[in-house]
Amino acid sequence: MSNKTPSSLLALPVELVYHILDNLDQLTILYSVRNVCTRLNVITDTYYRYQTLTTLNLGANGIGDEGTKQLTNVLINNMTIIALYLGWNQIGEKGAQHLANVLIHNTTLATLDLGSNQIGQKGAQHLANALTNNTTLTTLDLNGNGIGINGTQHLANALMKNTTLTTLDLMNNKIGVDGALYLANALVHNTTLFTLKLADNAILNQGTQYLAYALTKNTALTTLDLRNNAIQDNGAQHLANALANNITLTTLSLRWNQIGKEGAQYLANALTKNTALAILDLMGNKIAADGAQHLANILTSNRTLVTLDLGWNQIGKEGVQLLANAITKNTTLTTLDLMGNEIGADSVQHLANALINNTTLSILNLADNDIGNNGAQYLSNALANNTTLTTLYIMGNRIGVDGAQHLADVLANNTTLTTLDLTNNEIGANGAQHLANALINNKTLVTLDLGWNKIREGTQYLANTLTKNTTLTTLSLVGNEITQHGAQYLANALAKNTTLFTLNLAQNYILNQGAQSLANALANNTTLITLILTGNQIEKQRIEDAMEILKANDALKVLW
Repeated sequence: MSNKTPSSLLALPVELVYHILDNLDQLTILYSVRNVCTRLNVITDTYYRYQTLTTLNLGANGIGDEGTKQLTNVLINNMTIIALYLGWNQIGEKGAQHLANVLIHNTTLATLDLGSNQIGQKGAQHLANALTNNTTLTTLDLNGNGIGINGTQHLANALMKNTTLTTLDLMNNKIGVDGALYLANALVHNTTLFTLKLADNAILNQGTQYLAYALTKNTALTTLDLRNNAIQDNGAQHLANALANNITLTTLSLRWNQIGKEGAQYLANALTKNTALAILDLMGNKIAADGAQHLANILTSNRTLVTLDLGWNQIGKEGVQLLANAITKNTTLTTLDLMGNEIGADSVQHLANALINNTTLSILNLADNDIGNNGAQYLSNALANNTTLTTLYIMGNRIGVDGAQHLADVLANNTTLTTLDLTNNEIGANGAQHLANALINNKTLVTLDLGWNKIREGTQYLANTLTKNTTLTTLSLVGNEITQHGAQYLANALAKNTTLFTLNLAQNYILNQGAQSLANALANNTTLITLILTGNQIEKQRIEDAMEILKANDALKVLW
């Protein structure tokens, strides 16, 4: 038996310590190596993985307040981490206090995400106290923390003094009308906050009025998120009055509120004077055709709005026709969302005609509008002449095989469309074949979503295309009843394809053999980065076997 004493880690040559560190994860290095002794600190300071550790994501790791305390011991002297993500960790008010103590001294952390951590009003108070002195944090995410009115008051007071925070996320925190008042008072004086997220906070009309007043004084805020706050026409009126003179706000989200045609009219009138707002999100309100008319009227002359979201607003056929007429004259709008508005095929024809002459719209969302195969034909005719549309969403429209063929005919020659989403459209195997044939010659489409279309044996046609197409990077075939035979076709294609980055095959019937075929093909594929196979009835042992085959492929991430 040897009497030789094992070498101490502290006495090992630096190169050997580096080798040991190579086999430790980031968290172990931070928790167990740093701050053990001066020598290890000196060595890790020169270790490349520690030097390049600028972002630390520990989300949903259950670290709690004690784990947070350990982490803060490291962060006090850390000079590399600039972004820390700790969402869903149950750190509570004590964990927030530990982090607040660090923020007083730390001079590098710029982004801190504490979403859904139950920090409460006391935790918010600790962080607010730190913000009065901290001069480096620019982004703070506190969504879903139950900070309430009192917690909001503390943060608002901090905003009066802090001069570096640019983004604050307080979504879903029960701040209510009073909390909105505290924040409004802070915004009157604050000159550095650019983005404020207040969705899901029961702010109501009164709270909106307070914030609207702040917008008449504030000269820094560019993005305001007021989604799902039970704001009605009266609240929209207050915002409209503020927008008439505000020259800094560029993005306003009023999604899922209770704004009707009168509120839409107030906002439209404001846009005739406003010269700054570029993005207006009104999805999930009830502006109806009359509200659409007011907005259509201003689109003919407005030169600043680039994104307009009117999804799920009961606009109907009449409202869409009015918007289509406006699009023929508008020269700035690039994104229009009209999903879920009961448009139908006839009204899509008006939009299609507008697209032939429009030269600025690049993204159009017409999902869930029952446009059918006739609507798909109208859009295809427009795409044959339009040279600016790059993204088209027409999910859930029952376009069927004929609709798929119309689109395929135009895709063979179209040189601008890069993203096409046809999810849930009943195109079947024949529709997939039409699209597959078009993609052989198409040189621009990079993203194609064909989820939930009962493609089944049509997978073979798409697989054949993948051996020839050189531009498609993302393909989704979720929920298409693809069997192990379809997986084999895709595997054969992936052995040759050199451009596809993402393939989503979730919720199919690939089974064990299909997984094996894909793994064998991807062992040498060096381009696919993400493969999604969840919900395919693959046994645990077969997953382990496949992972062993793929072990050499470092770039590929497989979701089982």
